[in-house]
Amino acid sequence: MEEIRKAALAYYNNLPKDLQKLTSAKFKEIDSSGDGTISIEEFKKSMGSSFHNNSVIMERSFKELDNNGDRKLDFNEYITLYYLVESGRVLIYCAGNGCKAAPFLKGLYFTCVDCFHHNKNGTFDLCTSCYHNAGFVHEHTNFVDNHVLLRSKAACCESTSEPCSPGSDSESNRQVSRTGSKRGFYHR
Repeated sequence: MEEIRKAALAYYNNLPKDLQKLTSAKFKEIDSSGDGTISIEEFKKSMGSSFHNNSVIMERSFKELDNNGDRKLDFNEYITLYYLVESGRVLIYCAGNGCKAAPFLKGLYFTCVDCFHHNKNGTFDLCTSCYHNAGFVHEHTNFVDNHVLLRSKAACCESTSEPCSPGSDSESNRQVSRTGSKRGFYHR
């Protein structure tokens, strides 16, 4: 989680001043009590839809975000939340059987390439432990880690003039999609 916190603060520190002010205004909007922190109740009230109103996931996420354990989110802790929501990472969970990776995937994780490219309902993602131990049931077998997926998308963009999108069907994209890499190291 520390790496995500650092990334969030790095993004925030490099935002234009107007966007930093917008972020601060959103924090103040969520902090309905005006005490300079966000309580679990304020968090649930404002962020419910981002977590599909799942109370257990919201509580686990809040606890994970609360870096100093004071049961409140200060502005720096909120920056991490803002980053997770804006980047779409807040809803990337391990789909492994009984996985305890809480509450969202941090760092390296594996993604089903077929679901990434063609599933309109979302992706199928696994923590490294569930993938390593085959602790999951899924209809597809083509998985890559998130870094390989990013690099394969970059390779797709470099080799074709078509726009880079998750559903792109360029030859380079199909080749990487089938194997996880052009060498086939990651095909299960």
